[in-house]
Amino acid sequence: MTTKLKAAKTIMLLAAIYNIFWGIVISAWPQIILFGNPPTDFLLIILRCVGMLVGVYGIAYYFASKDPVAYWPLILVGFIGKVLGPIGSVYYIWLGKLAPSFFWVNVWNDMIWLLPFGWIIYQAVKKRL
Repeated sequence: MTTKLKAAKTIMLLAAIYNIFWGIVISAWPQIILFGNPPTDFLLIILRCVGMLVGVYGIAYYFASKDPVAYWPLILVGFIGKVLGPIGSVYYIWLGKLAPSFFWVNVWNDMIWLLPFGWIIYQAVKKRL
């Protein structure tokens, strides 16, 4: 196994663990990302659904960690979500619908993964892993 392949597998395993953990946390305690906004039943339900989706991404990342070359499309789906999430947050922060502090959610859940995911996708598509 090449060093690049080992690194890609490790990155995806870490992403899997992180997403499964974060998905459980958001599903169980969705109010932690409300940043002082009042929790409505509807909002808590939506956030729990988001938590479930984040956890499911974690399962996909686990499979991608086994063979990043074969499962690079799963990594691409995650990458696209990690690009669109911050864009949406900036838009709603600009509109005044989200507190600027909400962007920290994107920093820790999206932006830190962009470079590693992009590197893996590039390496897998070019067959360099």
